[in-house]
Amino acid sequence: MSALHPLASNSPTLSSTLDVPDRRSVTLDAAQSWIRSQREAFRARGAQADRDGVVPVESLQALHAQGFWHLTHSAALGGPDGNLLGQRPDLFLNVLREICRADGPTGHSFQLHNHALWQLETIGTPEQIENIVKPALRRFSVFAAVGSEPGRVNMYEMKTRAQRVDGGWLVNGVKNFVTNGTVADLIITSVALDGVEGYFDNLQMLLIDRNMPGVSWDDDWYRPHGMRAARSPIMRLENVFVPDSHVLGEPGTFARQRWQGRFHLGFAANYLGSIEGLYDWFLDYQRQRNKAGDPYTQLRVGEAKLRLDAAAALFDKAIDGWRHGDVVPAELGSMSAKSTAARAAYEVLQTIFYSAGATAQFEEHPLGRTARNIETFVVHAGHDRTAQIIGQAQLGATFDSTLQR
Repeated sequence: MSALHPLASNSPTLSSTLDVPDRRSVTLDAAQSWIRSQREAFRARGAQADRDGVVPVESLQALHAQGFWHLTHSAALGGPDGNLLGQRPDLFLNVLREICRADGPTGHSFQLHNHALWQLETIGTPEQIENIVKPALRRFSVFAAVGSEPGRVNMYEMKTRAQRVDGGWLVNGVKNFVTNGTVADLIITSVALDGVEGYFDNLQMLLIDRNMPGVSWDDDWYRPHGMRAARSPIMRLENVFVPDSHVLGEPGTFARQRWQGRFHLGFAANYLGSIEGLYDWFLDYQRQRNKAGDPYTQLRVGEAKLRLDAAAALFDKAIDGWRHGDVVPAELGSMSAKSTAARAAYEVLQTIFYSAGATAQFEEHPLGRTARNIETFVVHAGHDRTAQIIGQAQLGATFDSTLQR
């Protein structure tokens, strides 16, 4: 078994005077209750955003207005400490799951923002906390993070290069699937330092403003089968100057602190919530059609419930695994939960198709759009690679449980 490096942790102490909004008292029950009350509104905005090919910003702003948008920052910054290593590791993930019961793309924007916020606080310098993180927490703001590049063969080896210049770095390259990119205040962008070999020494995170000179966008490129409102365009970087103030962490920090392994359960929450929301709609739809007494409908409902219960139990177990501080088993458990949730989503979707019929896929219902979202997004789980890594662990071979493809 191989663990790249021990898990790094950052747990700031609680200050007596907060100069940011106090969200320490946010509860899961309150967040879930409000989101459930807004499910139809989220769905309607998500459907319109899907048709228009835009981010459902109004839904993101509605979450912020209720105090549920920023959830992964620590109590020292007035946050609920809802990240996976915080005092309430289930908070962010189960709020994400509830959002996805209404709309998966909205949930994915929330997911990426909070993952990035967590990174910024944990890795950022005191100056970055004061000048970037705190101002963002005082208002509606959006963060993004990207490593993906066309033709990349390893998650940690970047083609985008940063060359050292006076006062900062000059960046050239192309990034794709930059979720939230065109609405983000800052994008955590992974690059390779020019002239340095090996990703433990050259993988550097930089904070890029979407409007910096030399940054250009191709949103028209993003034309997927589903997840159309989770806008993930191409970002081109041509001689983009990034000042030293916008360098996040030391070279190799992303890999050494095993951040990718912390993100597995965010995807699991999206898969699970998306199919749970569709299942809830399916039950209501069949009742309205007077199908509750039909034995075949009962069979299909039972099949779906069995799969959902198994995926939900594994998801909860995986969250609990992070409470014990042994990072590699926690990563493996998260990978298993992610893959299981993705497979359950896909299989339950087919079950609903069999039972609900063709009319259920008309546009006035969420089935067709949710189906496209699930079919597109579950492939992100990296099923083959996940199974291989878990097999390597079982057989005592070398493995890296932060990877997903």
